[in-house]
Amino acid sequence: MAKKGGENTKKAAGNAKKAENANKKKQAQEALLESQEAAEWDQGSKKANKKKEDDKFKKEEAARKKAEREALLKAEEASLPAKPLSAKQRGAAKVASRRTGKIDDFLNDNKDTPELSASGIDDALSALALTGRDGGVQSKDIDKHPERRVKAAYAAFEERRLPEMRKEEPGLRLQQMKNLIFKEFQKSPENPMNQDTNIRYNATKDEIDQLKTEVKTKREKKFT
Repeated sequence: MAKKGGENTKKAAGNAKKAENANKKKQAQEALLESQEAAEWDQGSKKANKKKEDDKFKKEEAARKKAEREALLKAEEASLPAKPLSAKQRGAAKVASRRTGKIDDFLNDNKDTPELSASGIDDALSALALTGRDGGVQSKDIDKHPERRVKAAYAAFEERRLPEMRKEEPGLRLQQMKNLIFKEFQKSPENPMNQDTNIRYNATKDEIDQLKTEVKTKREKKFT
């Protein structure tokens, strides 16, 4: 009888050992599966990130090539012989350059026009425009919807500034450069939203005429 009891004890111990080994094996398999799943998730995440980076690089590269093509086209156009000035353009240039860019004498001939003084062709032409019948501010200059031109204006502004920014800030990433350019555009006179000829979309004719007068007065002060 004692022998039988000893055999049962050994058998129970053996079964317990087998169960323990089976449990360890199961835990090891589960740990391996978890490790494999984690590795697969990590690999998938890396692939997704790499795809995003590749897509971003392709877009930036396409934009860069487009800018280069347009720059080459502009350079080619600039190298072509200039078109001869029309009689009207030649007349304006002569008047603007009279007396080394000074147009005081011309303006003084018109007593109804305030005395204006400007140096340089650009300023001279601007001042000359103020002497016209419409005072240099036409109805077509008044913009009721400047927001419609913002997208195109910003695209042109960014296209011009990006090559310059690459030289000015070579250590910045593309997105950082674009962020700086966007901030510049917010205050730039090239931004349609910053023009003094903007007016609300439902403005009356009287309000438009008043704005034209205000703009003309403001521009005249620049040369008085």
